[in-house]
Amino acid sequence: MSTDDTPSKSIVLELATNSVRNNTFAAAEDDPYFEVVTRFWHPNITKINKLDPNTAVMTTVCEIDKKEAKIRFLKQDEKEKYPQDSPIGLGEWLSIETMLKLAPEKPGGIFVDSDGVEYRWKTHNRNFQLIRCGDVGRLPIVLYYPCKRHFGVWRMSKHATLEIKPQIIKSLERLIASYLLVERQRRHHIF
Repeated sequence: MSTDDTPSKSIVLELATNSVRNNTFAAAEDDPYFEVVTRFWHPNITKINKLDPNTAVMTTVCEIDKKEAKIRFLKQDEKEKYPQDSPIGLGEWLSIETMLKLAPEKPGGIFVDSDGVEYRWKTHNRNFQLIRCGDVGRLPIVLYYPCKRHFGVWRMSKHATLEIKPQIIKSLERLIASYLLVERQRRHHIF
């Protein structure tokens, strides 16, 4: 991904596994590269770490506490100040509902990015899409393509991917966190 504020083309993040607790989201050149980790000694805390391709340092950019239903992100002004994995750079815990309002009757919900713009996660042919609320064209901004398996049950022949349009790329941490939450909701039927 370029250093511009607004990239000119879509990126495709490949998911390494089919897990919402331990996974990686990576573009072809590993820029951006996110790691989702849930340690067995903290089974309720899921961390999203981001790799800096220049220094090869992983920084925790988000923590999700599923037991308490709260979330916190790395402060924007602290990103350069605390490049190491440090709780000093993480913001205050917020309720998950401030970022994502899950739909009670079906999988999905309303996602609010860092600028306050609302998007809606919805399913189309049982796969998630992210659509901007109020968009009359209903053009998806994020498309999820599921993994393919050999003969439907064996090893993966193709990994799952998220295709992300340029207008939401600057909110990748929040986008990945919201995807993990709606996918966990869909899998555990919390609606």
